[in-house]
Amino acid sequence: MRRLVVASAILATILTAPLSMAAAAPTPSLAMTDSGRATAALEYLLAAQKTDGSLTDYGSLGETADFVIGAAAAGYDPATLQGCGSGESALSFLAAASDKASSDASSTGKAILAVVAAGDDPAGFAGRNLSARLSALYDSGTGKYGDGSTFSQSFAILADVASGVAVPGAAIDAMAALQNPDDGAWSYGSTSVAAGQGDSNSTAMAVMALDAAGTYTADTKGLAYLRTQQVDDGGFVYSTAWGSTSDPDSDSLVLQALLSAGVDPESADWSKGPNNVMTALRASQGADGGFAGVGSGETPFVTSQVPVALVGVYYGAAVHATLGRSVPTSGCPSPSRSPSPSSSPSPSPSPSPTPTSMPAPPAAIPTAPPTPEPTVRSVALATAAPVSTATATPTASPTELTATISAPEPTLAAVALVAGATAAVSGVPATPASSVPTGSGGFPAPLVYGLAALAGLAVVLGGGWLLQTRAGRR
Repeated sequence: MRRLVVASAILATILTAPLSMAAAAPTPSLAMTDSGRATAALEYLLAAQKTDGSLTDYGSLGETADFVIGAAAAGYDPATLQGCGSGESALSFLAAASDKASSDASSTGKAILAVVAAGDDPAGFAGRNLSARLSALYDSGTGKYGDGSTFSQSFAILADVASGVAVPGAAIDAMAALQNPDDGAWSYGSTSVAAGQGDSNSTAMAVMALDAAGTYTADTKGLAYLRTQQVDDGGFVYSTAWGSTSDPDSDSLVLQALLSAGVDPESADWSKGPNNVMTALRASQGADGGFAGVGSGETPFVTSQVPVALVGVYYGAAVHATLGRSVPTSGCPSPSRSPSPSSSPSPSPSPSPTPTSMPAPPAAIPTAPPTPEPTVRSVALATAAPVSTATATPTASPTELTATISAPEPTLAAVALVAGATAAVSGVPATPASSVPTGSGGFPAPLVYGLAALAGLAVVLGGGWLLQTRAGRR
């Protein structure tokens, strides 16, 4: 009997060893990637899209343009952005909205960025020449686009770069002249303001525009100002002169500016303890993918600017989507099943009414018309790695920042900043695997090992008991 007990113990140890190893093995991480967060935000926006193709009740061009740019940067086809139903597409809305904003350099420039991101030609977009419109808004005498405000100059310069148009030198000078010479900030208006009156959003836009045009002389002071606008959660406020709470829009714009300047946004120099702009953005996303502003709930207005930043792309980069790849519709409500029609009590069947014809879909916007730039190559997303941060050497201190950025080479770690170049964007967010290994039948492997161990132990004990019983009978 002792031999039986010893043999049973040895067998039980052998059979349960794999179970112990499986339990001790680390489980795969289920953390969502930044690419996945960008997709979740796009799903939120798709569900919020209006029947006219816009994202807001007031039909603003800006948010819809950001939607298009973000979708393209994340590897989706902007031509498929048509909400949850059969309304107008985002590109159709942009075409119509660009007509209403034809005298606005900021909106026209942003529309061009969206068109380029979608792989289309701004000089022939749905029968419109957006490039000619922007050129008509330029004053060669002053170097100003439109009203000459920071956003007008920035989006116009970025649009020129993205579409392969030479940026006028006077436009660059006018942009640089809006920077405050003391604290390095830009403000929203068309004149330079006193120190302390600028804001992070305008400064980030100006840095992006000048970097895109190949002018880096303003980076040192501009980035130094942005550093003063970072708060304890790692995010950025619109301006410390008016508040102390970070917001996703400011985070997104500053993140893009840092990437355009070749700065690592997760480096120690741009962190507050364990927090940085990336951790702030990740923490501020809602369960449905949306982002909320300061003192408000989640809105498409706030959310629309985030996806492009999450995947490490900044304005002015030529990003081109994978044609035909749609944003998932998990954020859309499930269609309700229509009740079955009741049979007619009439003895003689009445003819079925002629189905009402559905309205014709909007004219298809050309997907890839010829452009004067090199042939656009669509990005292969299946194997592309997520781009969340720049790979430039992080700066260690404000002193080293000055030395590093005063005359940098345009090393673009996140994307290729030339018209027609293919941007490196994040890959398809993989579905997280189960955290528990499974056996061939779909059951968790630890459970399979445990059952096998118990079964083996039962066989040994049962067999021993039978042998002992027979020996006793003899």
